[in-house]
Amino acid sequence: MRFISLLLLVLVLTACSFSSRKADAPQVSGPVSIPASASVSASPVLPDGPPTPNPYLASVPSVNRAIQQQFAAAVAAMEQQQWDQAERILIDLAHSNPRLSGIPLNLGLIYRARGDHARAEQAFSQAITANPQNLDAYNQLAILKRQQGKFTEAEQLYQRALAIWPFHGPSHKNLAILYDLYLGRESDALAHYLAYQQLTGEDDKQLTSWIADLQRRVTAAGDQ
Repeated sequence: MRFISLLLLVLVLTACSFSSRKADAPQVSGPVSIPASASVSASPVLPDGPPTPNPYLASVPSVNRAIQQQFAAAVAAMEQQQWDQAERILIDLAHSNPRLSGIPLNLGLIYRARGDHARAEQAFSQAITANPQNLDAYNQLAILKRQQGKFTEAEQLYQRALAIWPFHGPSHKNLAILYDLYLGRESDALAHYLAYQQLTGEDDKQLTSWIADLQRRVTAAGDQ
């Protein structure tokens, strides 16, 4: 698995949230913008009116250069799958920076890559405790729960993230995947895929195909 860095100051506090519809493949998560031409009310799960700022990104604190350099070294080690080295750096950072939620979040990614799900869950939970507005922490813990077959817990974590900021694209996408592939809730999945599509404004042919497939299934079910 390859870990892809965002802006370093953001990465100090957060981490990439990634998943695909069929498997957990790397998909970068970053700040979400709404295209000026988008109608925010197009998806029934999006609030009406203009989008509000991401409360987590709006409160990112400043960090000194030494922390930035250490974290950059940890990210570089993670990209090379040098888990032990990255873990040592992050643990050292955690001792002196307990309020930076991205540190335990990245430790959780390391532990999950090693297959140590117990420590990964503990680290992701610690990230949420350190900063309850860290949306990626909710998503990573939810992905872990989904992989363990704990679908209700995963759903609740995605919903908690969306309660904090209903315009978080990755939470809509991951929740749609959960509803589509694991819970058989096709109408709910469709609503969240549409929300993700609208929030990102991307011309994603694969996503368009998923939406068209779900629309056919939902329509067919309604005709029966």
